[in-house]
Amino acid sequence: MIKRFDTLEVATTDLADAAGIYARNFGLKPAAPHDDAVRIAIGDAQIRLRSGAAVADLIAASGEGLGAIWLEADDIDQVAGALERAAVKFAPIRREGDRRVLAVDASAANQVPLFIFDRRAG
Repeated sequence: MIKRFDTLEVATTDLADAAGIYARNFGLKPAAPHDDAVRIAIGDAQIRLRSGAAVADLIAASGEGLGAIWLEADDIDQVAGALERAAVKFAPIRREGDRRVLAVDASAANQVPLFIFDRRAG
């Protein structure tokens, strides 16, 4: 059902400082900032550092740190069916670019925003 880990989002108030931490401490090379985000590739997955309005509420509520987990699936309709059978709440599937995205209710994922997506048309 889930085929791979895709993205770990980290909310921060200072993109440059956070990117520097990953570069200095772990030898990871951050990409140039883009739209209040910095991407750090790790194999075919990434850490995405985010700041600004997109994460302001999260930071105000719980401080800097884990913002969301993104997982890729082969077929989001199958995932949705399995979640329904398990009585896990989720938002309707939405389209974001080439992805169909399902947002799982955070209460089902230890209060961490969890997004599952596929790249199927339709």
